[in-house]
Amino acid sequence: MIIQDVVDLAKYSEVSSTAIKDNTDAILLFMNAGMLELYNRFPIKVEEHVLALVEGTTLYTLPTNFMYPLSAHGEVPENEINVMVELPINEEDDLLSVFFPNHTQVQIPAVEDGAIVSILYVPKPVRYTVSDVALELDLPETLIEPLLHYIGYKAHLGIRSDAQTET
Repeated sequence: MIIQDVVDLAKYSEVSSTAIKDNTDAILLFMNAGMLELYNRFPIKVEEHVLALVEGTTLYTLPTNFMYPLSAHGEVPENEINVMVELPINEEDDLLSVFFPNHTQVQIPAVEDGAIVSILYVPKPVRYTVSDVALELDLPETLIEPLLHYIGYKAHLGIRSDAQTET
């Protein structure tokens, strides 16, 4: 489904009775916020970031689209053969654990020079603007309805609900 279709659906349904019904920029802002929430709740996309470890370096920069990790895999010597195994995440008592001290870096304390660590992560969704309305929305069509509900929810937050307004 293209972005313009989502904007039109929102205009003629969820936000039709609000002040933003003709404001495509505002609808797109709410849509982008809704996309972020959906990507946060469901791993809609998964990407991989591969790190070649360097001795003496424990902090590595993550990609700019990194949102949260799903798993980490690394080479571990096992009977003189390096084998890829799942590594624990943020477990202080495990020597092989990888840590995410912030949203831009990963810390890998157990460094073997030349080893590889693979981080599977959920990326942030693309932020859309008015110039992107002809593009395909990067969201499964089964999640369009929850996205529209989110847009409607955000649009209705701006409506005052005091006794004077309700009358």
